[in-house]
Amino acid sequence: MQNHASNEHARNEPISGEIYHVTPTHNLDSIFRDGLRPQIGPRSALLGEAKEMVYFFGSMLAVEDALSNWLGEALDDEPGAISVLAVDRSGLHLVSDGGYQLACPHLIRPENISISFQDDVPADKKSGPETGGTS
Repeated sequence: MQNHASNEHARNEPISGEIYHVTPTHNLDSIFRDGLRPQIGPRSALLGEAKEMVYFFGSMLAVEDALSNWLGEALDDEPGAISVLAVDRSGLHLVSDGGYQLACPHLIRPENISISFQDDVPADKKSGPETGGTS
């Protein structure tokens, strides 16, 4: 996992009972069917990650910082909207490099996942359960 200097303050945010995963909205159907599966995705491959993981942010502040900086730039090539998923961290085995990201080497089951925020999606096109997360 790579630590980005622009998010130095975000890594010091307390980690609540929820952690957050950013994904293109077109992935939601498979996520709510199969869960979040550890993998080496396109961004992980570019960073040279060697172990399959699911990556999370510990706070919405960290998500917002990443989306307005490096992650937003990385997702510019993705078609469609972006969603932020909230995951109950209870019972998860999480690892961290001391930066602002957390990772889990295990499957996150669909029942532990909800939508915290969806960008640019009409209300009738949103899928999955919603939470009261902030945008």
